[in-house]
Formats: sequence, structure tokens, C-alpha cells
Amino acid sequence: MFRNRLGFTLIELLVVITLIGISLTLAAPSWEQVSQKRRVTNATEQIAAFLSVAQSEAQKQNQHVSLSFNRSGDQNWCIGTVLALDACDCTETDPASEQYCVIDGASTRIEASSFQFIHLIEATDSQPTGGDSRITFDPIRGILQPAGDKLQLTFESANGDFKLRLSITPTGLLSICSPDDGQSIGGYLTCAG
Repeated sequence: MFRNRLGFTLIELLVVITLIGISLTLAAPSWEQVSQKRRVTNATEQIAAFLSVAQSEAQKQNQHVSLSFNRSGDQNWCIGTVLALDACDCTETDPASEQYCVIDGASTRIEASSFQFIHLIEATDSQPTGGDSRITFDPIRGILQPAGDKLQLTFESANGDFKLRLSITPTGLLSICSPDDGQSIGGYLTCAG
């Protein structure tokens, strides 16, 4: 007489473990792609929010807010803001320094070390002032000063597969688009021009 046995046979367990291993092997590369895409999207959106806050701070405080940026390499960059016409130095790390980026006592700078696996591959100020990389938000409408200035920052994933561009137009409009070079990210329009 046969007895009911609970459990699995050794062969059944080996088949299941083999199928799980094959599934993980196939899923790992696509998971890395999703992760890289998400990192670029997250970093670009966080920086857009940072710039949007600076713009609204100019209107709220009814004072110019200057934004400075420094890029000495894909993985060595910073952006800082200050309530003044003269920009701060986003590379300055000493809070006691006059060049430290601060608004209402709070540090207002972000840097590459906050965004691992993301590269800033382009930072373009259309009208650099005296060699400085800075823009200023007007306190009335939040438009860029000097008139006609615009800013473009292009971020790329560490593996180089994905890019997003953050732009501020002369009218102060912030937008994120995907450059048309085969490294697009769904959900974003293709950059014009």
C-alpha cells in the first residue's frame, strides 16, 4: 500500500532551482537598464525641483536669486543659489565664507556626490558673465537675467545608455527633454534643435 508523502522529490527541486537561475540570469541585464534609467530621471527631476525653488524664492523674497554652476568634469560639478545679484561659489564648502551658497541661513547647493552613477556631460550658459557660469532669476516674473540668457544641463547615466537635458529658457520656463541620439527615455519629449 502506498503512503501519501508530503514534500518534493529531489528532481522537482533541482528543476525549480534551475528555472529560477535561468530567470534571474535573463532578468539581471534588464534590471540594470531600468535602474540606470531611473537614476537619470530621478537626478534630473531633483535638480529641476531645486532650480524651481530658486526661481520661486526670487519671487517670494522679491529679490534677485543668482544661480552659479561649476563643472570641472563629468563627475565633479555643483550648483548653488544665493539671494543677490552676485553669484555665490558653489565649490565653497565653508559656511562662514561670504561666497558660500545660502538663502535664509540654509545651504542652497547641490553637488555630484549627491547623485552617484550620474554624469553632467554638458552645462551651457548662453551668456556667461565675465567668464562666470551663472544666471539670475528676476524677482518680478522669475525670468532670466541678463535678458535672453538660457541654461542647459545634460545628464547621462553611468553606463552611457540614457540622457536627459534640463533647460531654462529666457522666460524662466524649466523643461526636461530627451536628446535625440538613441539614448532617449520614455515619457519625455525629444529635445528640439
